[in-house]
Amino acid sequence: MRSLTDFALRLEYERVKDLGDELVDIGGRLNWEEFRPLLEAMYKNNIERGG
Repeated sequence: MRSLTDFALRLEYERVKDLGDELVDIGGRLNWEEFRPLLEAMYKNNIERGG
Protein backbone atom coordinates (compact mmCIF):
# COMPACT_ATOMS: atom_id res chain seq x y z
CA MET A 1 0.00 0.00 0.00
CA ARG A 2 1.35 3.39 -0.94
CA SER A 3 1.20 6.14 1.62
CA LEU A 4 0.72 9.86 1.38
CA THR A 5 4.46 10.20 2.00
CA ASP A 6 5.24 7.99 -1.00
CA PHE A 7 2.98 10.18 -3.13
CA ALA A 8 4.57 13.41 -1.89
CA LEU A 9 8.10 12.10 -2.41
CA ARG A 10 7.27 11.00 -5.94
CA LEU A 11 5.84 14.44 -6.75
CA GLU A 12 8.89 16.18 -5.31
CA TYR A 13 11.19 13.86 -7.26
CA GLU A 14 9.40 14.76 -10.49
CA ARG A 15 9.53 18.48 -9.65
CA VAL A 16 13.28 18.43 -9.05
CA LYS A 17 13.84 16.26 -12.12
CA ASP A 18 11.93 18.77 -14.25
CA LEU A 19 14.28 21.51 -13.02
CA GLY A 20 17.12 19.72 -14.79
CA ASP A 21 19.02 18.42 -11.76
CA GLU A 22 21.25 15.69 -13.18
CA LEU A 23 21.87 14.16 -9.74
CA VAL A 24 18.23 13.18 -9.30
CA ASP A 25 18.60 9.78 -10.94
CA ILE A 26 22.02 8.86 -9.54
CA GLY A 27 20.46 6.06 -7.49
CA GLY A 28 19.61 4.23 -10.68
CA ARG A 29 23.08 4.64 -12.12
CA LEU A 30 25.14 3.34 -9.22
CA ASN A 31 25.35 -0.14 -7.81
CA TRP A 32 25.09 0.81 -4.16
CA GLU A 33 25.75 -2.78 -3.03
CA GLU A 34 29.39 -2.31 -4.01
CA PHE A 35 29.67 0.34 -1.29
CA ARG A 36 28.13 -1.84 1.44
CA PRO A 37 31.38 -3.51 2.67
CA LEU A 38 33.16 -0.17 2.89
CA LEU A 39 30.32 1.50 4.76
CA GLU A 40 29.74 -1.44 7.09
CA ALA A 41 33.43 -1.40 8.01
CA MET A 42 33.17 2.29 8.95
CA TYR A 43 29.90 2.10 10.86
CA LYS A 44 29.07 -0.27 13.66
CA ASN A 45 25.68 0.06 15.32
CA ASN A 46 25.59 -2.54 18.05
CA ILE A 47 22.58 -1.23 19.95
CA GLU A 48 19.22 -2.93 19.63
CA ARG A 49 17.08 0.14 19.19
CA GLY A 50 19.05 1.60 16.29
CA GLY A 51 20.19 5.14 16.21
